[in-house]
Parts: sequence; structure tokens; C-alpha cells
Amino acid sequence: AIKAVKDGTIKFYPKRWTKVYLNWMENIRDWCISRQIWWGHRLPVYYCKSCQLSAVSCQQKAESREQKAENKKGIIVSKTKPDKCPICGSVDIYQDEDVLDTWFSSWLWPFATFGWPFQPSAVSHQPSADNKQKAESRKLKAELGYFYPTSVLITAPEIIFFWVARMIMAGFEFMGKEPFRDVYIHGTVRDIEGKKMSKSLGNIIDPLDIIAQYGTDALRFSLMSLTSVGQDVYLSEQKFELGRNFANKLWNASRFSLMNLDLKAWLGQEEAQPRPSGLLNTDLCLFFKKEKLELPERWILSRFYSMLQSLNKALDSYNFNQASGILYEFTWHEFCDWYLELAKPVLVDSPQLTVHSKKQKENTQIVLYKVLEKTLRCLHPFMPFITEEIWQKLIVGAGSEPAPTESIMTQPWPHIQKQMIDKKAEGAMRIAIEVITAIRNLKAQMKLTSAQSVKVSLLTKDKKSKKILEQVSKYIISLAKLEELNIGSEDILHKKGISAIAGNIQVFLELEGLIDIEKEIEKLNKEIEGLHKDVKAKETRLGNKEFIKKAPLEIVEKEKELLAAGKEKLTHLNKIIHELKK
Repeated sequence: AIKAVKDGTIKFYPKRWTKVYLNWMENIRDWCISRQIWWGHRLPVYYCKSCQLSAVSCQQKAESREQKAENKKGIIVSKTKPDKCPICGSVDIYQDEDVLDTWFSSWLWPFATFGWPFQPSAVSHQPSADNKQKAESRKLKAELGYFYPTSVLITAPEIIFFWVARMIMAGFEFMGKEPFRDVYIHGTVRDIEGKKMSKSLGNIIDPLDIIAQYGTDALRFSLMSLTSVGQDVYLSEQKFELGRNFANKLWNASRFSLMNLDLKAWLGQEEAQPRPSGLLNTDLCLFFKKEKLELPERWILSRFYSMLQSLNKALDSYNFNQASGILYEFTWHEFCDWYLELAKPVLVDSPQLTVHSKKQKENTQIVLYKVLEKTLRCLHPFMPFITEEIWQKLIVGAGSEPAPTESIMTQPWPHIQKQMIDKKAEGAMRIAIEVITAIRNLKAQMKLTSAQSVKVSLLTKDKKSKKILEQVSKYIISLAKLEELNIGSEDILHKKGISAIAGNIQVFLELEGLIDIEKEIEKLNKEIEGLHKDVKAKETRLGNKEFIKKAPLEIVEKEKELLAAGKEKLTHLNKIIHELKK
């Protein structure tokens, strides 16, 4: 059992628990195996009353070494009750009333659950054995052979020696091999103040209440997102909002996709001869090889398979919170926030559609469908109910008629397609996203609506970045709602506006004609004047030793945060005024 852990046959997650296990095993002590409790395996120990009477007689005399040995006679260890005492031949025998220690029984769990040890009466060579019993025995043996050893044990740190170590010892002793290969040690659920949750303290959160308020998938996803490997979880009801909001985002994105996939056309319902296969049966690898896809499609496919690589790595090492974070980031911030926005102008019908744009629409639908369907498969272990519901609608509508009988849980895990990972496409879209985000932030700073058309100029000294900007310009114009986009023009140095930096690119938003520059400067000066007073007051308060001494720590920390935020805003407003006065 020690060697199996030392040579890596059995691994602990987190790794630090390996030391605890070995410390127990290398300093092992005998323990009392009998218990006086109601349930358990009764001790396989029998006593002969005649021998016990003889032992009592011996004890009344001065005992020699030989007489002490005689006292142990009449104690019989046997699987079944003996017919008679092997010492004196008496039939007056009774069984010990104690039971084995709970953990002594539990260490048999990995194989005893499959009927081990198999009774001789159930073995096929016994002519009198019942056929049904023999068939059941064969079935249990086959199941034991299939499921033993299993892959992973999930348990708590306080029973590493009581249960984990003993299962490993029993596995090698009775089965000749380890019972499992990985041991995942989870943390303790605590309340927001760090106290262990328990009914006696009255600080538990009833999961049924959370399910009723937020949903089952929200409960599951939130817990996995909050739980680091082997670390305790500090829980409050508000933390389940993360899972609920994510489930809502996934549902709304899926509804949009279903509304814009044009499934009737894919099924051929509007044609004289229905198509033999729809979106469901489109081979993505052949499609990718054949079609010359636009940048957004190449980008989202590359991001999905890059995400899948990271996801597999996290799951293989039991980093479930990291895995849920990877899925959250891709689904929300890449697929929903960006790809659907990029796909929307292509998917929404317009009288100006050309033959080329119709082909592009078809390609966009295929990519949208495939990425969504594969993302649902990745999300299913984390959020089984909502992914099943969406997947069924997606598959039925995409060409699986009548309704599929199989569940999403029986579908294979997506395979990584390395040929679709395109780091150049990812880099180009990253620049486009950074620029679009910078423009939106500049609009928000000047209290312009996101839909308001503006003029923007982009400056960079890097020739490679400039070339990429020219390639992604149409996406920047579309998503940032631009009236005009200039790349590399030095004319911005002579115009009124504000700027921001996105990587190595200066993003300049022209304000002439959009706002009254002088009034804006006046308004900003008043805001700066008020901020100066507020910052000075907070500096005075935090400089007061009595305040620091008497005020609660959280109040002091809050004041420090507000002071830092105020100073940062002052710097930002002064920068805007400086640019407007150019």
C-alpha cells in the first residue's frame, strides 16, 4: 500500500495529502477492531464454555507459563460456527456479541459490493446449485472484473487513514491490485464567516431552497466554480447568482441561435426533394477543409478547440473550478458576447443580400450550430438539465426526425481538431476586440449612447498591427457603430477628441460636432472640484490616528478603497480635459 503511492500507481489530489497518507502508513499502530454497536459484521470469534471453565479454575491457582497458554484455549476464529471445540470436543459453543469496527467493514467496499466473497454454493461446479444463483454469481464476477479497480475515489481528508488507506490495504490483500488510481480530497463547506456548516449551529444552506430559488444547474455550476482543489468553500446564498446568471445567458444565446439557424431550409422542408442530411450530419472537418471561412468563423472554431485543450487538462487534474471558469469565459465572453454579435449581421435577412452573402450565411449557420452543440456537450457534466433541454431542441430541429431517443449524456466528448486551431486568426480578432472595447469605453466616458455613430482614428507604429487593423476594419465599424474609421491618419493630432490605448494602438474618438467642447470642459472642471474636496476629506480622515484606532477594520479598508478610486478618477478626468483643450 505504501509502495503503490510512492511509485505513482495511486495519486492524491491535491498532492500534499500524499505526505499525510504516508505518515499514517509508516507509523501505523494496532487498533481495537471490536465495537459494541447495533450494526456491523459480527466478530467471527467463538468461545467454548468448557474450556473457559477450565481457564477460570487455572486462574484461581498460581499460573505458570504453560497454564497461561492453556487459558487461550477455547477461543476459536472461524468463518462459520464450529460443530464442536477442537480442544475438548464440547458442543457448548457461542459467538462473540461484538461487531467489527465500522472501517474494518468499509475497507471491503470496492469489491464486497459485487458479492465478494462468492459463496461455494453459487459456483457452477456444484451440481446442487440453483441455475439462477449460478447466473447471478457469474454476473457479479463479470461486474467485479469490469469495475475493479475503479478510476477515482472522492472523499474527505479526515478519513484518509480510517478508510482510504484501509481500502488500499484490503485491495492488495484480497484482490491483488489497487482499488482505485486517483484519490480526490475535497474541502469542507463553511459559511461566509468561515464556520463549518452544521445543523447544530443553524448555519446550513438547504440545497432544496437554492434549487427552488436559482435552479439545479445554477446550484451545481456555482459550487464547482467556487471549489478549488482541496480547499474549503466559503458559501452564502448570494454566490449562487453566478450560476443563475450564466444559465440565463446560455438559454438566451441558444434561443437566438435557434431563431436564426433557418432550420426549415436545412431540412429541405421548402424544397420539392428534402435534403438527406441537415446541420446535424454536416462533417465539420470536411466542411472546414472545403470552405474558405471568414475571420469570425475561423476565430470561434479556433477558440473552441483551444478552450477544449485547456478544459481537458483541467479535468484530467481534477481542477473542476478551473474547468468551469474556462467554460464560463468561452461561453459568455467569446461565444455569446462576440461571436453572436459578429454573426448577427450575417444571419439577419436583408434585401441587400448578395449571392456571396447567402453562402456566407450558410457557412455562418453551420459554424454557429456546430460550436453551440459541442459547447453544450462540454457543459453537460456541469449543467445537465438546461443543456439537455437545449440540445434536444437543437437536434430535433437540425435534422433528427422523429425526436431523438438518445440523451446528450450518451454523446461522445468532443475531440480536439488541431487543424482548426489558428493562432493568427485569434490574434487578429483579439486586436479587433480590444479596439472595439476601447471605443465603447470612450463613448461611455463621454456619455454617448453605444448606438451613436462616431468618427474614430487608429494610430500605430507597428506595420503588422496596421495590416491587421485593415483586415478587421469592417468588424470594428459594424460592432463599434462607426460613421468613419481612419487607420494611420495623422490628422487626429489637430482635432478635438479623447483617446485610449489598446495594446500598441492609439484609439482616438473625434468629438467635434457631437458635444459642446467648452461646456464639457466646464462640467468636467466642476466634477474635478468636487472630487478634490472628497479626496482631501478622506485623506484627512485616514490621517486621523483616533479614527484608525477606533473605527472597525472593514470601514478603514473601505475608506482606503474609495480614496484610491477617487484619485484614479481625478487622473482620468484631468487627462480628458487636457485632450479636449488641445
